Amino acid sequence: MRQVRIMELRGTYKGGGGPDKTILLSAAKHDRERFFVLVTYLRDPGDDKFQIGEMAKKYGVPHYIEVLDRKMLDLRCLFELNSLIKKYRLEIIHVHDQKTTLMGFLLKVLNPKVKVMNTAHGWIVNSKVDSLKQKIQYAMLKTFPLHIAVSKATEKLMLTVGFRSQTIRVLYNAIDCNIWRNEYGNGVKIKNEFHISKDAFVIGTIGRISAEKDLPTFLKVAQNILKSYPTTKFLIVGDGKTKEIVGELKALAHSMEIDHAIIFTGHRTDLLDIYSALDLFLMTSLTEGLPNTVLESMAMGVPVVSTAVGGVPELITEGETGILCEVGNWKQISQALLNIMESQELQDSFSHAGRIDVVDRFSFSNRLVKIEKIYCDIAGADR
Repeated sequence: MRQVRIMELRGTYKGGGGPDKTILLSAAKHDRERFFVLVTYLRDPGDDKFQIGEMAKKYGVPHYIEVLDRKMLDLRCLFELNSLIKKYRLEIIHVHDQKTTLMGFLLKVLNPKVKVMNTAHGWIVNSKVDSLKQKIQYAMLKTFPLHIAVSKATEKLMLTVGFRSQTIRVLYNAIDCNIWRNEYGNGVKIKNEFHISKDAFVIGTIGRISAEKDLPTFLKVAQNILKSYPTTKFLIVGDGKTKEIVGELKALAHSMEIDHAIIFTGHRTDLLDIYSALDLFLMTSLTEGLPNTVLESMAMGVPVVSTAVGGVPELITEGETGILCEVGNWKQISQALLNIMESQELQDSFSHAGRIDVVDRFSFSNRLVKIEKIYCDIAGADR
């Protein structure tokens, strides 16, 4: 048995998202005698709110580095990455997004013996705007020997655009259920911070504010719920890549005359407290891979209502661990919320069943064993 040496390569901005939690926690928990993992992040020098380094320290990641990425193809960035491969004798590059797919492809050209693999955390297929860009990306990806799909739905999309089935492995996201426990959060602190009555019913969503989250539908649902339950509060937790995105949503809430009930928290790192303040988690996304926020909500005992997109139906068992709805169907979503709000029995049932299901099926320790086997297989190392 020999040590397998890996670069986890990712580009993001500000506080990142679900994939970053998976990357950092995995790197922290790998058997360090068997695996050397260099977590490498591309950082826009203009991103003065970049927080991944602090997250890496918090998780206890032993080897973390940031490389400045100044433009679409930054040769200085490429050469610095190449020097890291030489310095640390890396044999696997694991890429996690569009930009690092390009870098991984070029690094493979410079280092023919290095194996490059990718994880498809989320896909938007057949976009008219990005069709040429996607075709180029797919062409590069198809040269890689292995692809991890975070859900069966993602695998199906990959097969649709021509990936070979023998190169794809489905590996669900997972969370550390010993950390994500409701009793570890302080929901009272959040309610006090935002002046929410202790008796108010709180509905929230967590994630990067972007078009695919379909937050206008979230606001339409909120408007409908407030007609029956005017004291309900709605938390939108996260921020967008630009201030204009958040500003447009705030303006929309104001025009709908519901801004008094909508709380934009911005990016938060105290998510245990946030989840503990929620009575219900709502996700109105147009597309998803396998969202960590749904896993976290279920682990925290927060009932979930979500659109049935991507891998979400693989997480939620309809009517048992949550409720699934049609994309954009604000009437159906509103009725699902009302059904839960009006039944303490249903709230308790979803809370209990959701927690049990996540512990049983999405254990991080089990996922770690599976990803380590994948690394050994691709490196040709004995397990």
